[in-house]
Amino acid sequence: MTGESEEIHDVPYYEQTIREIKNGDEYVCMICTVEMDAACRMYACDKCYRVFDYDCVREWALKSTGKTLDKSWKCPNCYKVNHKVPPAGRSTCWCGKVVEPEVNELDPNSCGQTCNAKKCIHGCSKICHLGPHPECLIPVTVSCKCGKHTKQVPCSSSRKVGKHFNCGNVCGLLLPCGKHTCQKKCHTGFCGPCETEITSELPCYCGLETKKGIKCSSIKVVDYSKNSKGDKWIGVFACDKVRTLHYACGEHSYTETCQAPVSIDKSKPCPFSPKALHTCPCGRTALAELETPRKKCTDPIPTCENTCGKPLSCGKHKCPFTCHTGDCMDPCLIIEKKPCSCRSNNFLVPCQFHESPRCKIKCESNMSCRRHKCFKICCEGKPAAKVREKSLFLKKDRNDETLVEPQHICLKQCNKKLSCGIHDCTWKCHPGKCPPCLESDSNDLVCPCGKTCVPAPVRCGTKLPPCPHPCVKISQGPAPCGHRRGPHKCHPLEEECPPCTVQVTKKCRCHKQQNVLTLCMVSQDQVSCGTECGLPLANCHHKCRNKCHVSGQCDAKCNQICGLRRTSCAHKCKEKCHGKLPCPEKECKEKVAIYCDCNRRTKMVECGATLNNPSRAVTEKLPCDEECAKLKRHMELMEAFGMNDKLLTSKEKMESVVNVAKTFDDLGMPYSEICLNVYNYQTSWCSQIIEVFDKFLDDSTKISLHLKPMRAPQRQFVHELAAAYGLYSESQDPEPNRSVYLKKIKSQSKIPTISLKDASNVYQKFKVLQKERKQAHYESTVTKTLVNIEVQQTANDQTTYDGPNAILISGVGDKSRLDTLKPIAHEYLKYTLVKSPQYKYQSESKSVVIYPEDFENISMNAVKDMEKVIPFIKDSLENHLMATEVRMCKLLKDLTLA
Repeated sequence: MTGESEEIHDVPYYEQTIREIKNGDEYVCMICTVEMDAACRMYACDKCYRVFDYDCVREWALKSTGKTLDKSWKCPNCYKVNHKVPPAGRSTCWCGKVVEPEVNELDPNSCGQTCNAKKCIHGCSKICHLGPHPECLIPVTVSCKCGKHTKQVPCSSSRKVGKHFNCGNVCGLLLPCGKHTCQKKCHTGFCGPCETEITSELPCYCGLETKKGIKCSSIKVVDYSKNSKGDKWIGVFACDKVRTLHYACGEHSYTETCQAPVSIDKSKPCPFSPKALHTCPCGRTALAELETPRKKCTDPIPTCENTCGKPLSCGKHKCPFTCHTGDCMDPCLIIEKKPCSCRSNNFLVPCQFHESPRCKIKCESNMSCRRHKCFKICCEGKPAAKVREKSLFLKKDRNDETLVEPQHICLKQCNKKLSCGIHDCTWKCHPGKCPPCLESDSNDLVCPCGKTCVPAPVRCGTKLPPCPHPCVKISQGPAPCGHRRGPHKCHPLEEECPPCTVQVTKKCRCHKQQNVLTLCMVSQDQVSCGTECGLPLANCHHKCRNKCHVSGQCDAKCNQICGLRRTSCAHKCKEKCHGKLPCPEKECKEKVAIYCDCNRRTKMVECGATLNNPSRAVTEKLPCDEECAKLKRHMELMEAFGMNDKLLTSKEKMESVVNVAKTFDDLGMPYSEICLNVYNYQTSWCSQIIEVFDKFLDDSTKISLHLKPMRAPQRQFVHELAAAYGLYSESQDPEPNRSVYLKKIKSQSKIPTISLKDASNVYQKFKVLQKERKQAHYESTVTKTLVNIEVQQTANDQTTYDGPNAILISGVGDKSRLDTLKPIAHEYLKYTLVKSPQYKYQSESKSVVIYPEDFENISMNAVKDMEKVIPFIKDSLENHLMATEVRMCKLLKDLTLA
């Protein structure tokens, strides 16, 4: 037994895992704590090789990714961070080649194929397995770094050695100097510069110094050198000595560093000799033009009166001094205008001061967080901040701090409350919303009844979902009122249970009713019977109109209208209740009618009655106008024709006018034919416009009226109607907002003596009489010849027809339009085989059915004739705005549609 335990102890833990899963009752899933066997779907961590049930680890990963910003999840055992959630129904074997592998009792979750994992060029040679891959022992050939030797090593060792090994031999390649060889041991890359030291003494370029032990790579040969004695040498380095040499004149000298080739003393001509120097120091004036010519190099160099003008060391200015010998101004002290750091002011500063001057103005620009402002004095970022604040940014760029100047990046702590309302934001002060709170609690979040739970870890701000189970207080006894608690769902302990809704009877507040049915939760001072109080008020003649209330709480001040009869007229007082005081004698504002002498004109005006002035209905009358005179003449005409003396607006009088008139002008209508035709087909809309016109003319305070925008045919009707009312009209504004403007004309604008509705009825009767007169005249002047032709019935006519046998006209409107529709349809049907067409109005659908008298035995030829005339009937009805659809239909025996 001891030997077996030692054997198990020596087995790696991942192989021991396979043995325990194979047994089926030893290995437990760390998430669901259920024993795993070979039939389970498995998932192994690629770091710790802990095995989990596939569905458990997938659910774990989904929950974790839903709570993290980067959508990551951690291994429950080793906390390795993963970003890929195991896909549903895609469990694989250990090597990943087979999806949903078959059950393997001998080697659980193994597909039995070679692993072949790409850990090296050969791949893993072990059968599909759990755990790390074994080292590869296949021999591979490796060369040394210098490439002179090779050897064979195991593949796993080659990764430790690298691509090359060190053979330990000297390189021996020729170095760049062309003389020495590389003494490094086996290496890669270039040999590098020659590090060999020269032991002999070598001269410098000027010959004043020699050195020993110079590295070969440090030797630089430029040219050979020669001194005044004619000796020659080759220098290989530059020493630190400076030589002083004379020009050919022997008077002036110059210095020279160690260089090759070296200069010989008194070999260079003197630059100050009269032959070499031809101008003054500034170079603008020739020396020959000056009074004293120079004879030798030591003579002083004359100067001119011009400005020097040579470029100074700053590179921006020129020497401002008068022509001079020697060096120009250094450093530059010329005063120039420079802006300060924030570009708000300009300052005069010497050129040698390279820093920008600073003013004393505060920046006050918005920082990147848009919460704080910059209070730095003379801030360098102020110009860029002004441009930024005036720029428009896309929504995605508003919170981008990379678009803000560095000086205005806010580095303060945010410290705002997060969405949880408990913790503070730990980010640097930033624009936009703060991140969600990532704090969590290690305790489960449980409802009072314990049946709804959010398992730990619980993220800060997480609210418990609504619990569908009953509240625990229902089983703990009745409510404080004594009734049984009503059924309700579980709720937090800080919330009260719903109030009691048991129906009870209580006294109302006014004590008029003793048993008012109400709810238990309603307090006594809120129970109302709903009736008015009705008690007389103390300071006036009114009664209290408040609903059921506590005794003694009637209105102390009455807010009702007085309502008593006025003494000056028959109207009631409209003032606010004035208690027991008499009604104030103000002018009465009620509307009364005043008339002209013939009672044709009527106008509504304010009564205006007071104690001293009677009502305007008694004292004022309207003057008669031209229409009144026309009415008088018209009545005289009626009497001349022997007509009874009735009012002009009566139907009998209008019918008499129609019978006498022969043209439209004889009717004496104030309206045009366009008005009458539009009103006949658009009665509802026209009535609304007429109502607007009537109110406008009745309102004496208005002089003009602007109607709302409308289409051109509607505006034409308004213009025609305005002419009948005696109003000025014009169209204003461009389409589609074009509308009509109306204005009253003094002594001309008035409501017509006859309404448009009555005038339309008169006009329709007039048109019928005119048509009958024309028809009678036509028949009296035309000779007709009738020819009878026998029509042979075909086989189709003799067969029984069971198809559409009538015409359906939809969208006709009111039944009154049937009289207009019949002659239009009859005009086309009278030349067809449709015998005695009948017309039936259907009130529900506001449609008309046209059918022949013998529609049950209709012939095919008659049906074809009906189909041919439908387009013509439809066009005529659409021109009269009387139909939306004309089609064939099937009429049953009981005159209903199929």
